[in-house]
Amino acid sequence: MLKQGPYGHGRTIMLRRPILPIIVVLAVLLAALPGAGAERPIPTHVNVLVVGGSPAGIAAAVAAARAGMTTLLVEPGEEIGGDITLAWLNMLDLNRGPDGLPLTRGIFAQVHKKIGQTYDIKAARKAFADLVGAQRTLTVVTHTSVPSPLVSDGILTGIVLTAGGRTQRVTADQLIDATDDASLAVASGVPYRVGREETGLDRRQQAATLIFRLKGVDYETIRRYIAAFEKPGHIGGVNGRYIWGFSRIAWRYVPRNPRMGLYDLNLGWQSDGTVLVNALQIYDVDGTNPTSLGEAHAQAVKELPSVVRFLQASIPGFAQATLVDAAPRLYVRETRHIDGLYQMSAEDIRESRDFPDRIAVASYPIDLHPYGKGQMNPYRVSRRVYAIPFRILVPLRVDHLMVVGKPVSARYAAAGSLRMIPTGMSMGEAAGEAAVLAISSATTPTRIATSPALIAQLQRRLMAAGAYLASPQHVLATAKKP
Repeated sequence: MLKQGPYGHGRTIMLRRPILPIIVVLAVLLAALPGAGAERPIPTHVNVLVVGGSPAGIAAAVAAARAGMTTLLVEPGEEIGGDITLAWLNMLDLNRGPDGLPLTRGIFAQVHKKIGQTYDIKAARKAFADLVGAQRTLTVVTHTSVPSPLVSDGILTGIVLTAGGRTQRVTADQLIDATDDASLAVASGVPYRVGREETGLDRRQQAATLIFRLKGVDYETIRRYIAAFEKPGHIGGVNGRYIWGFSRIAWRYVPRNPRMGLYDLNLGWQSDGTVLVNALQIYDVDGTNPTSLGEAHAQAVKELPSVVRFLQASIPGFAQATLVDAAPRLYVRETRHIDGLYQMSAEDIRESRDFPDRIAVASYPIDLHPYGKGQMNPYRVSRRVYAIPFRILVPLRVDHLMVVGKPVSARYAAAGSLRMIPTGMSMGEAAGEAAVLAISSATTPTRIATSPALIAQLQRRLMAAGAYLASPQHVLATAKKP
């Protein structure tokens, strides 16, 4: 029968038969659905263990699981997705050839097809959940810390993790560090540098950003303003729901806190009409230090009312804007750079260099945000198609480990291009495939990196999975044809 709900709203269905057996049946059915892997108990051994639920980590875990490997993806935070879901970065910096065609394909292309270049954070969150949920051999664990690695004679064999108040050892045949600060690699003994340490100046890192949300911003007024006043030589433009520019205005902002600065405005409209604003930069943040990150986040939140008042008074279309909220995490562009079998340099990028162990092709400019107030990117914003060698994923001193994402083996300037999400996902997919190859061939990432035959196998695996591995010279030559 039907009975009125306790508060007079809706209805409660009263069943004559016991409900418990039905719940049990539903639980069994749900457990068989894609995505149930995220609810599995934490295994004690897996083929591939990925630490870090960044987009690069997601790609690595999916690539390994897609090949049938038992895979565990461990994320210390509350959800996977990294800068997208936790820092609210809602625009992808794409790698394109001179003809405009995409250079980053494979797993990244699957995500890009679903969400587009500019997207709702909720849509991206669902795309990542669907992607990992479709892999039946993949287990995802969040809210998990990794107190220590398990290292024996220079070989990483697993980790000790803590989840739900319980500590557990998990061993693995191959491991991948997809954290933004290479925390697993560093704890395992991999040498590294911090920020621009190699210059001898200091260990400062690129400015971090707090992305915040506004409502009441007039899209049409801002679009018309950009079209009328952003002239050649000034960065600005419109791409659907994404508008960027206003550098000449933003630089006039006088912050209350001297460690803050307003950069070019990057505005991303969400489906509910709110706008995510990527503009407020915070200097001297140590992205490897939770205390520094927490303090910088709190100070940036206090700065936001002043920023909003400035936007209301300075830019047409913002007069009625009001602050809604801010991202739970800072967007951190740089932390550590590991030492690997090869270190990429700015010259590798600017000269469009190729490598025999090519595992991806990229073209995003060297994008260095300020290391201090008033500093500018010393590199001209221009695209150069370049190859990414497998060796930058393979760290020194520790084997059975690869590192993907922002902390790969590169000089700080080269990392200004490599740090982009599509590039990180291409490296993640390559590491996942390399882990599969290492296990199936009873070898290690270090041996793969030094074996032309194994590199050729890895490249074939990547191309079969949809990756684009043409040489930079081929990309350039093809683009020039009529």
